[in-house]
Amino acid sequence: MAPNTQPVLANNTAPIEAKDSSHDSGVEDIESTVSSTQSLTDSIREHVYENGRRYHRKSQGKYALPSDETEQDRLDLSHAYYLEMLDGKLSLAAFNKDPANVLDCGTGTGIWALEFGDEHPGSKVVGIDLAPIQPDWVAPNVYFELDDLEKEWTFPEDHFDYIHSRNVGAGIKNWERYLRQMYKHCKPGGYVELSEHSYHNLYCDDGSMSDDSPFLLYIRTVSQSLEKMGMNPNLVLSDYKRLLADAGFVDIEAHNFKCPVGPWPREKKQRRLGAILGEISRTGFEAYGKAVMTNYGSLTEEQATEMIKECVKLVDKGTQHMYGQQWCLVARKPE
Repeated sequence: MAPNTQPVLANNTAPIEAKDSSHDSGVEDIESTVSSTQSLTDSIREHVYENGRRYHRKSQGKYALPSDETEQDRLDLSHAYYLEMLDGKLSLAAFNKDPANVLDCGTGTGIWALEFGDEHPGSKVVGIDLAPIQPDWVAPNVYFELDDLEKEWTFPEDHFDYIHSRNVGAGIKNWERYLRQMYKHCKPGGYVELSEHSYHNLYCDDGSMSDDSPFLLYIRTVSQSLEKMGMNPNLVLSDYKRLLADAGFVDIEAHNFKCPVGPWPREKKQRRLGAILGEISRTGFEAYGKAVMTNYGSLTEEQATEMIKECVKLVDKGTQHMYGQQWCLVARKPE
């Protein structure tokens, strides 16, 4: 297997041009054989409720996003977004045969693992997550386990042909250790793929986002709150490249995607991506911000709610042309 040498989208630094109308959504008309997963104890399934949302009890202090049905819907829509961004591809690593052993870190609802297992019937796919929100019945080559990725991994060394990790930045405190464990358990010649987005900054190419924008206030407050929680929200593409190299990986390919929030771009695909991400943001602002801002950022529930509402209103208006960045990196463990 070899990495895909052609980026799906160019690492584009050109400004995103807004279309004339900010209110056109741009959205077009958008079980296989199963086996039961291991039963879970009641304690593992325990949840707590705060700020009108449900959170997994055993994830507290490690992961601050909800685990309720609203969040599961957002995660599945986010998966659809990444498929759109990557032109339908589940991975930027290209395989000349099904990778035998695959690990999906922070599998969430398990949707990526299930689709990868369906697309690669010769692969055994293991999805790991803190919260038990995966389906009880899955394909025979897909397995889900509950574990903490920051604890010592119990998999065999040199085992996985491919390790996939997407949007776990809000739950990883020690990236050096995390990537060293990936390296330890990745097979020589195997690949890892990271996909992370910017937590500490939002961007605008045309000056339409004011310095006092609720968007900027929100992202700064969330970033400061994550720091107090022990996370590092300041990592950017160059940091992930360095961390992969320090862990021992080689042939690192990096792809940078601009991610507009709302259907304001002029170009058709960017407008569609913006429309999907705008829909994701309706619950995403709350998912990423509510718990950390109230538990670590010293905001009251009312203050956090008001800030989130202002951000959602701005997305609907489409007058501030804000975007984030998504970084996808593919790297190989030397033979």
